[in-house]
Amino acid sequence: MTIRLKELRERAGYTVRDFARGLGYGEKYSSYRTYETTYKREFLPLSMVKDMVPLLIDRGEPAITPNEVWQLAGVSAGAEGLKSTIAKAEMADCFGKQKDGSLRIREFDVSPQAGYGTILDEQCGIAEGNPIVASWSIPKNYIESYLPNSEHLAIVRVIGNSMEPELFAGDRVLVDTDHKIPSPDGLYVIWNGLGVVIKQLQVIPKTSPPMVRVISVNPTYPTDEVLLDDLTINGRVVGKWMWK
Repeated sequence: MTIRLKELRERAGYTVRDFARGLGYGEKYSSYRTYETTYKREFLPLSMVKDMVPLLIDRGEPAITPNEVWQLAGVSAGAEGLKSTIAKAEMADCFGKQKDGSLRIREFDVSPQAGYGTILDEQCGIAEGNPIVASWSIPKNYIESYLPNSEHLAIVRVIGNSMEPELFAGDRVLVDTDHKIPSPDGLYVIWNGLGVVIKQLQVIPKTSPPMVRVISVNPTYPTDEVLLDDLTINGRVVGKWMWK
């Protein structure tokens, strides 16, 4: 599938950067690049392919057909095949408000051997390389007394001791995956090139291009300074579970 995606993108005349921009990644084109290099699933997320349709169809030589694009998601562009797949996706048990008024929030395995890249897509909490290990039901009113927007939440378990004593291995944190700009300074879930980790981010004032300090609370770990454009942010840590 990764080879097929690259072939269609090149046939349509896009660079990796331009295609990533067209899909809404902005300058974070490295996040898109993983789909052409290391993505392990047989098919792309349906929501992602939907965004590719207007970018690819009728471009290139020979002109790219709708069926070629939809096959990236494992579906037929025929009316019944596409209708059936979309219906199944809409009926899926996605995170969000349940009938009893609670929120169902999925917990993702972000251990180094589990996967790579982003935690979940924006459509239905589908893990991109990071398996779903649990589904938590939490009263919606309780969550929204702290967070006005509860639509893009995920739960991850802390790995390692780099954030002690702020966070300990095994702690579970609540992440707003819609918050991908490091403002205000605070704890964020990021992709460091090897895995999904939690770090404290601090924007360095008056730097051009903008730079960010990537800080481990545990003083035995070094502090890094990176370009903001080179940082892949999965979301901001907005809460944690504490046991006494």
